Amino acid sequence: MKNRNKIIGLLVLVTVFFTGCDEQLIDIPQNKFSEIQVFSTEDGVETAVNGMYSQLQGYDYYGARMRLLLWPHSGKYQSKQGANNDANRLDVTNTNVNLDKLWRGMWQTINQINTVIVNVEGSGLANESTSLGQAHFLRGVVYFDLVRMFEEVPIRLAPTTKDDIHIAKSTKEQLFNLIIEDLKKAANLLPDRGEYISGRPLKYAANAYLAKVYITLAGRNSATSNFPGFNPVTESEITTATITDFWEEAKTELDYVINNGGYSLTNTFADLFKENSRNTSESIFELQYGHTGAVRTNDIMRDVVPSNHPIIANGTTSFGRIRPNKEMFSDHVIQYSGADYTGVDFISAGKGSDEIVLDEAVADPRINETFIFNSYERTNNGNTVKLFPLQNKGNNAYAHLKKYKDQTYDGTTTTNNFILLRYADILLLRAEVENEINGPETAYPFVNRVLLRARTTSTGVNAQPADWDATNVPDKDTFRERIMKEREYELNGEGHEWFDMRRRGLGRFQEQIAHHNNAVEFYKSEGNRDFIFENIETEIKFPIPLAEISGNNLINE
Repeated sequence: MKNRNKIIGLLVLVTVFFTGCDEQLIDIPQNKFSEIQVFSTEDGVETAVNGMYSQLQGYDYYGARMRLLLWPHSGKYQSKQGANNDANRLDVTNTNVNLDKLWRGMWQTINQINTVIVNVEGSGLANESTSLGQAHFLRGVVYFDLVRMFEEVPIRLAPTTKDDIHIAKSTKEQLFNLIIEDLKKAANLLPDRGEYISGRPLKYAANAYLAKVYITLAGRNSATSNFPGFNPVTESEITTATITDFWEEAKTELDYVINNGGYSLTNTFADLFKENSRNTSESIFELQYGHTGAVRTNDIMRDVVPSNHPIIANGTTSFGRIRPNKEMFSDHVIQYSGADYTGVDFISAGKGSDEIVLDEAVADPRINETFIFNSYERTNNGNTVKLFPLQNKGNNAYAHLKKYKDQTYDGTTTTNNFILLRYADILLLRAEVENEINGPETAYPFVNRVLLRARTTSTGVNAQPADWDATNVPDKDTFRERIMKEREYELNGEGHEWFDMRRRGLGRFQEQIAHHNNAVEFYKSEGNRDFIFENIETEIKFPIPLAEISGNNLINE
């Protein structure tokens, strides 16, 4: 097939925009090619598929809005963005601008996907199956995001027109059935290794997401305490497949990925995030970015890298507006630095003596690879900027993320990809599932594979993070909490925190928020960029944006 690697977004078949006072989704052709013309050739279909990915990774979805809203609202990050103050306080309103833009971006993505499905199905083209596999996979991914974020939303299975802008919400049961159906179709239709464009998801990505769906349902259903009004989706309500136990179903899907997918951990954790590291052996689903002129698509550099830090090109714009909360850095140091913090809940901060100096042969290498801390020298003037834990007051009193670095960053676009799913995540999920089914003894090997890679460096193997066994992680309850923290250490800054904070029910969410509140009190930082989170029971999900309520007569939340 010719020109299969066309630039994403070269031709978008149908753009979706909000028009009139109703601000609803309407399809308007934006170029001289009709849908019939575009979908009549394999190249045209490939361009339409590119359009789906362009929407998914665009600024109003994974490129920026998802991060700007969900990261601070997770309870694990702090944002300097004034427009996001309500989310930053864990009290998001339905007029939040990032919420509104993200909602629109997600439905624009759904609309582009449905356009592909409707036009490609039955076409008889050579790339019909591959294209439909990608479309069903992406629709499953987007609706999985939607149901976790809003619980109940409309189901749209065709391109939206002015005749169906008013549509009621579907139930969680209906949504999860659609998600599972789409992902199962994708698992059958997506290509295997070597059969398609490098960097695009393989069939195993659908199995991996299916496992995440089952784990989400299982974890919420088995939570000892849950959010007000929680309504579980049971196995019997999944009509797209015969399911008897969500944990067992997750195990089946994860084992299939592990045994057949051909993925492997990179040699070191640092290999994942070094300059120009793209689509490694660990990557399962990775959004592909590059220099695309003046159009901002992925704002990760602006959002997380502090101003004039050496990990980006000198003179380029970055704000470092999203930073891990103090306890995120403190917990990782206490757990895995190798220093003795017996009886200590939080590391001390605010004095020169509080500088963290890690023993490079002992401490978890992920600490240095994940965080910018203590201080750094600005590339524009050589001035030293003090950060947490040297700084405990003011705007700089936080560590920053270090995973995203790009000397080719031009102030607008970056060559950094964004990883939605990688193999270490799968191994940690498999450990979590095994613990729930059989207890910790047979779960240790899965997590220990991740820990071995974590402590491996280019020059040797550090002491931390040490393997888990019956001595240090002795029982199912301890394992359950430790594996969630291990996900935090391994996947920090990769977009999982909002979902992980909520999928184990209200009890764990409250415990984590209480830990944050205790940190704010310990560092005496309330009102100084830090917040005490209160009345968090309602923050399991987001409200439907006011613009949607105003424009859709069948939604009145």
